[in-house]
Amino acid sequence: MNLKKYCGVLGMLLCLSALFGCFAKSPPAQYYTLNPMQRQEAGQTLKAHFTVSVGPVILPDSLKRPQIAIRTNDNQVSYSEFHKWAGVLKDDIKRILAEDLGILLAREGATVSTDELLIEPDYRVVVNINRFDGIPEESAWLNAVWTLKDMQNQKIIAVTQSLYTEKIAGPGYPDMVNAQSRTLAALSMEVADAIKKQRKSP
Repeated sequence: MNLKKYCGVLGMLLCLSALFGCFAKSPPAQYYTLNPMQRQEAGQTLKAHFTVSVGPVILPDSLKRPQIAIRTNDNQVSYSEFHKWAGVLKDDIKRILAEDLGILLAREGATVSTDELLIEPDYRVVVNINRFDGIPEESAWLNAVWTLKDMQNQKIIAVTQSLYTEKIAGPGYPDMVNAQSRTLAALSMEVADAIKKQRKSP
């Protein structure tokens, strides 16, 4: 076989290899959502005494993507194309915070919703997320600055930076997402305590 013909055959084989590579099956992507804390035992339904709005939730650019962020070292994160958030992360965080606060403040007679649904609340919670990632089999981290405002009196009640760490039970992404959900539950408890304290103050 002369050189020209050999090169032609080699080129054809390379093209076929690339073509078959394009059709090779990739593993299907897995999609995840955050989950709220467990509901307390059902009790007496109270008439709503006050309303709480959650939002906006602000994320850094590194978290404005569908892929779940994994911390590889102090200055580096990685993203998997096969493990993604099922929706928009900031909206999912806002929904979970509203659900958790609704559970925690139910006995106080609170109605809790997101900022899109509750237009004139008594209190507004704004959350700026600085970090929301983790290392499978190790820990999940949440670093957030949150503000609680009394909307009726146009008064800032609290501006707080909160840092939470939760152990991840296993190696999988579901274990990590569960741990991340627990960090949001811890944040919700802190916010709920601030609201309760404000309600009791003269």
